[in-house]
Amino acid sequence: MNTAAQGSSPLLSPVLSDVGGARAEEEEEARRKRYPADKAYFIAKEILATERTYLKDLEVLTVWFRSAVVKENAMPEGLMTLFFSNIDPIYEFHRGFLKELEQRLALWEGRSNAPTKGDYQRIGDLMLRNMHMLKELTGYLQKHDEVLTELEKATKYIKKLEMVYKEFELQKVCYLPLNTFLLKPIQRLMHYKLILGRLCKHYKIDQRDYADCKNALKEVTEMTSQLQNSLIRLENFQKLTELQHDLLGIDNLVAAGREFIREGCLYKLTKKGLQQRMFFLFSDMLLYTSKGVTGTNQFKIHGHLLLHRMLVEESENEWSVPHCFTIYSAQKTIVVAASTRLEMGKWMEDLNMAIEMAKKSSEKSEMSLDNSMCNRSNRSSDEVSLEQESEEDIHSSRSSLDRQSHHRANTTMHVCWYRNTSVSMTDHSVAVEVPSSRAHATFT
Repeated sequence: MNTAAQGSSPLLSPVLSDVGGARAEEEEEARRKRYPADKAYFIAKEILATERTYLKDLEVLTVWFRSAVVKENAMPEGLMTLFFSNIDPIYEFHRGFLKELEQRLALWEGRSNAPTKGDYQRIGDLMLRNMHMLKELTGYLQKHDEVLTELEKATKYIKKLEMVYKEFELQKVCYLPLNTFLLKPIQRLMHYKLILGRLCKHYKIDQRDYADCKNALKEVTEMTSQLQNSLIRLENFQKLTELQHDLLGIDNLVAAGREFIREGCLYKLTKKGLQQRMFFLFSDMLLYTSKGVTGTNQFKIHGHLLLHRMLVEESENEWSVPHCFTIYSAQKTIVVAASTRLEMGKWMEDLNMAIEMAKKSSEKSEMSLDNSMCNRSNRSSDEVSLEQESEEDIHSSRSSLDRQSHHRANTTMHVCWYRNTSVSMTDHSVAVEVPSSRAHATFT
């Protein structure tokens, strides 16, 4: 092997070659001089990496979904204008911002051929300038609530659009429910706020980049405060529409005033023993479901309990089942068990909070309720509903599922089902404020 080949061989250990060792040390020293291992550098790298991912998320709408609806002429002109006129400017801004980030990191690392006069080992100036520009686009972000609502309405009445929408969600590029991507722009602001906060904590007040980072944080905080209520409405509406598509047996899940609270797996006591069920808690009701009996990923509703006059009570001792509690409702009484004591605590806390909210609500249920209030006198095992699916119910479930066999398995409910856990709306909100790679860790 010649000398040149020896020097470039990745298999040659520096321990075995003084020449290789010297070269490695020189390269490492040069790298340290170009960009020191400063925390700010790694935060800047994180902004760049997550901005690339975020731009690809926007392209799901601006490039791929646009192509799908244009090809089939599936979207009315008015909705087409509303939809893309409020997402295209956001996309174009972030394309430019990403280029600036790439250029800055190249200069920071000494990879750029451009003249390197000036201090490029900072990120605050770039963030401040772009947060100023993004602030001018908040009017578009405020319209995303209307865009989401109108899109959902149109898919109900325009069969061609509904078909294109569902087929697009099955494509690999659409790795989340489609309407989730419309939440990304406001959620990205939340991430900027968090990451700028980290930079401000890292820098000392007298460091050059501190003032720009502090002012950029002020700008983005003003935007997030202005858009916070919009984001809450968007996240709730998106979740309700997602569940409307995923649950069989309910047609009006998206209703004024209804809020999603928690979804997850519990074991319901039936005549056959404890059976795995997916539960969905809302501000006015509790639904429980089972997974489809065919290849579909939808869930079929088995029970619908109103929160009005509901009572929840721990009942481990009574049933000799770990992490067990009883739900007394006007319709029926059921016994369920969680996978852990922590999970049981989460469910009981959210149920009691939701029951209290329902009690205080001025809106009255249109459904007639049973005459007596639920109380602890209904504690005998004879009065607990121990249900068993009939053959007719199973056949009905199978045929309805067959009719809707094309469905995605990339929603949180499937994570909960297979991991035997639950996720609240608060968990969802916290997860989306961090970069994608860290958001997934929230559920692992």
